[in-house]
Amino acid sequence: MKTKILFFLLTGLLAATACSKYPPESGRLLEDLAIYTKYDITINFNDYKTFAVAPSVAYINGKDSASITTPEAMALLSQISQDMHNRGFTAPAAGAKPDLAINVSAIKNTNTTVYSPGWYWGYPGYYSPGWWGYPGYGYGYPYYPAYVTSYSTGTVLIDMIDLKNPTSDHKVMVRWNALIRGLLTSSHSLDDVLKSVDQAFKQTPAIKTTSK
Repeated sequence: MKTKILFFLLTGLLAATACSKYPPESGRLLEDLAIYTKYDITINFNDYKTFAVAPSVAYINGKDSASITTPEAMALLSQISQDMHNRGFTAPAAGAKPDLAINVSAIKNTNTTVYSPGWYWGYPGYYSPGWWGYPGYGYGYPYYPAYVTSYSTGTVLIDMIDLKNPTSDHKVMVRWNALIRGLLTSSHSLDDVLKSVDQAFKQTPAIKTTSK
């Protein structure tokens, strides 16, 4: 089953660390597949113990959007969950809020645009702070927003959101981003995408925690 994904070139960081590279040669994906990650260097991930992944993927195609739970989408969410478990994070107790929430979007867009983080947050299928238990809140970045030039590609975006420390101005902060790029050539398998998720976590070794 072929899966299409996409990418934005991002620039501009403040109080953040970023990395964009191919997997090592031994595990190299197709030549046009790349992963971009960045995280807030002002926080310690060891302060967070629990997480939850949104139950579906927000799929955005131009002005159309939907919440999808196809086998491919569920495999993507499962891979993210597995990588979080591998880093020591666990599910929250019944009825408790997780320390970290993870939203996932898949975007197809053939227009040349300028991107500011969060433009996709208002689309149906993308889980707002209200869904995670913070009605009336918005999302915020602790670092300077990235700008994007584009592409004839598709992107999978992963946002890791801090639910443990909402701000006084009613925002829950995004602490980590991963963007997975692939040209829309129908040449990427689902396995390629799942390996890219692993690579995104490998590029961010700071995402780890110890037992309570």
